[in-house]
Amino acid sequence: MKRWTYPIALSFLYANLVCASDAVNQQEAIARLQQAVSKTNVFELPSFAMNANLHIEFHGKTMDGTYQLLWNGPDQWREAISLSGYSEVQIGGKGVIWVQRTANFIPFPVYNIRQALGFGSNASSPKSTSLIQSSLTSRDAIKKTVVRKEHGDKLICYQIEDDQKHSSEICVHESTGTIARVASYYTDADLEPVGGKVFPRHLGVHLENGTAAEVNVTDISTPAQFPGDTFLAPASVKSQIGCMNPTLARLVKRQQPEYPPAARQQHREGTVAFDALIALDGVPQLRKLIESAGSDFEDSSRRALSQWRYEPALCNGQPVEVQTVLQVNYTLSP
Repeated sequence: MKRWTYPIALSFLYANLVCASDAVNQQEAIARLQQAVSKTNVFELPSFAMNANLHIEFHGKTMDGTYQLLWNGPDQWREAISLSGYSEVQIGGKGVIWVQRTANFIPFPVYNIRQALGFGSNASSPKSTSLIQSSLTSRDAIKKTVVRKEHGDKLICYQIEDDQKHSSEICVHESTGTIARVASYYTDADLEPVGGKVFPRHLGVHLENGTAAEVNVTDISTPAQFPGDTFLAPASVKSQIGCMNPTLARLVKRQQPEYPPAARQQHREGTVAFDALIALDGVPQLRKLIESAGSDFEDSSRRALSQWRYEPALCNGQPVEVQTVLQVNYTLSP
């Protein structure tokens, strides 16, 4: 038997079921989810400064680096990532961003850093893994509430279905009232108070071979003071329409990749990821292969992803192109 998981539209199996209710109070559930998102949404603060250390594990190699985010509201922000052999700076203005990278694509480890952080300008995380975006739209319906325990913590989980009949689940920690990302994929630990919000000091994202990216926040403070030239755009870089946390491009048509027969017979598994541009017409442009498990997996993923269609990402309600990462995990069920 074969099974696929897509980080772009995730569904998961859970254990330790306590109880479930088919009668869902939609307004109460929506309010709880909005409150949970707001608790960690540091972007609602007028200003803050965040500094962190990064640790990456990629194909048996480790990389360390630094991360900094300076936020002075949606029209003035600066984000910088520095790793061995790679650096990236993004500066945000009013409805535009400037992006300066040492590569013309998003490396897979950088994608994993953004997955761990739970926010970002590349709109690469599904809404069920975001720490700072509202999780529901007017086309979503909460079908069931499930209560269970995970590592001794009580979770209240909402099973959601959209108008395309795609299902997902979003959970809230009863003890902290914050979003509970899936523990097998994410680590969010040591909540730190910051200006009436809280944010994890330790964040991580895990793949099948272990921890892929760790973010250890060394300092997050508000209000923040910035030098006068902090938000000056690089003179050599052209601006593009965008924002820090665009509303995610919404997948409206998908073609399920075929598990290559030879790979199934050989019990091979793996991940394929492409740096991609989701254009205003909703057609994904696969720009560069950035993670591969073999040519047969690549071909299967390319055929399927090229047929996927999206409603474009939004910044302040306006459609925008986004450079992001599309990933497919191939996993054989026991």
